[in-house]
Order: sequence, then C-alpha cells, then structure tokens
Amino acid sequence: MLHSRSGVNSNTSRYDLLSIGTWTILALSLPVTFVARNCVCHLSPTLKIWGKKLQSLLLAFGLFFSFSALSSVSYAQETVKEKEPLLWFVWDLPPEFIISGPWKDQGYADKFLKFFIDNLPEYEHTIRHVNIPRWSREVLKPNRCSAHLWGGFFPDKLLLSKPYSFTPPHVAIFHKRHQTRIGPKGTVVSLRDLLKQSDLQLIIMNVDFNKDAKQSRYPVLHPYLLPYVGQTNLIEQFSSENVIDLSLLAHDRADYTLGYPTTIRTQMRINNLEDDYIAYPLKEHNLYKNVYVACNNDAFGQDVIRKVNALLTKKTLLKFLSYHEEWNDNDVEFRRTTIDYFINRKPLENVVE
Repeated sequence: MLHSRSGVNSNTSRYDLLSIGTWTILALSLPVTFVARNCVCHLSPTLKIWGKKLQSLLLAFGLFFSFSALSSVSYAQETVKEKEPLLWFVWDLPPEFIISGPWKDQGYADKFLKFFIDNLPEYEHTIRHVNIPRWSREVLKPNRCSAHLWGGFFPDKLLLSKPYSFTPPHVAIFHKRHQTRIGPKGTVVSLRDLLKQSDLQLIIMNVDFNKDAKQSRYPVLHPYLLPYVGQTNLIEQFSSENVIDLSLLAHDRADYTLGYPTTIRTQMRINNLEDDYIAYPLKEHNLYKNVYVACNNDAFGQDVIRKVNALLTKKTLLKFLSYHEEWNDNDVEFRRTTIDYFINRKPLENVVE
C-alpha cells in the first residue's frame, strides 16, 4: 500500500512544456520567415534586415522558453527525489491493525500510523503487511520503522520513541458454558491456579514466538506458561495468525484462551460472533505495557524518531486515546490510566516498559 507524496507528474510536465516551447517557436517564427522569403520584392533592404533580426530574436525566445521549462521540470524531479523512502511494518492483529474486510484500516494503530504519515510529509511512505517471521527478517534493514511495538525487540539494534500508548493487561477468556464454574463477570482469576486444573485446556499462540528478537507474546505471563509447554492442558497454535479465533472455544477445541479486554468485542464486530464469551481479569497480570515507534538505530532512524517525539504532544495523545475508545467500549480504567500516565505524567507502578 503506497502513500505517494509527490505532486509532480514529471513525464507529463516535460512533454507539455516542451510542446509549448516548440509551438511558440513555430507560431512566432514561421510568419516572419514566410514574409522574409516570399515577399522580398515588396520589402526595402532595411525591412529585410529587420525581418531577419526579428526571426532570430523569436527563435532565441522560443529556445530560452524551452530551456527554462526543462530546467523547471528537472528541479521538480530533483525535489521529489530528495524524499527518502520510509517503510512501515504492520500486521493483522485487530483491533490494532486490520488489513482486510469492511473494517480495513480502522484499527486504532492504523489511525496512529496514518497520523504519523500525514505529519511526516518529507518521506516517501510505504506500508508493508508482514507476519512475525518476515518482520524479524526485514526490520533491521535500512529505512524501516514499526509504528506500534513493545520495547524489548532487538534491544541493542532498534531505537524507540517516547512511549505514546500501551496495551492493557491480558485477561482469561472463557466460553460462557464455564461461567458457573469460574464465576460471574468481574471475578478475578489466577492463571497459576487455572493451569493446575488438568481438565481445563488453555489454547494460545506459541509462547516463544520470536526467540531471535528475545520476545514472547505474553511477556508478563511467560513464567507461568513456560512450565506447561508440551503438556496436554496447554495447546500452542503455530501459524501466521496473531490471535486465537474465539470460535474454537465454541466448538469445544479448548476451554479458554488469553486475550485483551477488547478481544471479545472486536471478534463479535469483525467475525460476527455471538455474545457467548466472558473475560476475567488475571491476578498475575494487572500491568499496562508501553508501546513505541521503533526504527533501526542508525542516522536515518534517529532522525525519524526525533521527529516522531516532537509530534507526541498532549493533544496528540488524547486523540490516540479516542482511537482506543472506539474499540474498548470507553473502558474507564484504560482512560484513567492513560490520563494519569501520559497527560498528568504520574509515575504508575502498573505501567511497564
């Protein structure tokens, strides 16, 4: 998906301006040439001399006009070429990025990225959809940035902006057939205790999805999950997808999964699921994890990050909050935490890098 910022169609401009110059020469010089050559008998020697001078003057004018036109086009082309390319990575992870369907480009991170592109017009922006393995292969190449990334990926090679948003704590999501056993909405559950119950199967994306980048999909919960990898009550889904389809719970493929407070509402909206699921806060996870723009830590990346940081005003951060609230049912706790941390600059123990 290419966002072109060039405002000059150089080929069209070149031929249009050349045509103007050419027709100027012809239109202005031909009558004089005709008169000078075919009506000599009617012209005095003085007029003949002036006619030739006028013809030369008009030819020089036409050539000057054509040269000026070409110089203008060349300058415009050089101006366009001065824009450095900037490639942004996105992935299919609603409601963060949505890459297809009727909600395409309406995710909250889609809107973050659009803001950055609109406010960095000096670059030639390109958006590339990637899965995690491809992102890992390409992220360290020149002129690459990620608009919505946790810290900790390639920590010695990627440069991070100031934090500008965060992901909320993970929750346990069950099909409602388990509600009598687990408890009513609002019940806080322990992942450690759930994993001890061998008759309950947890299905999640693979725990260590990016060993090269030294990152897990569940960084806070990783210590609790790791001992159960390979056991029958923990199912890892290895695929190019980034989220568990909740319909697997409805079809009794597992009993619960891990997601975010937005997961149920998002899948009901995008996948047309029924309201058959319930989310429970986790005792082990009440942390909000910061999100950054990340670029390769070279001169180009440092320049981009400097400009991004300048854009992250309180007004911008409140706009970004509104994009979240389009998907999180105006979550009161998320708003309070955002205002306290990003707007009022309060240090909070439940916000981590």
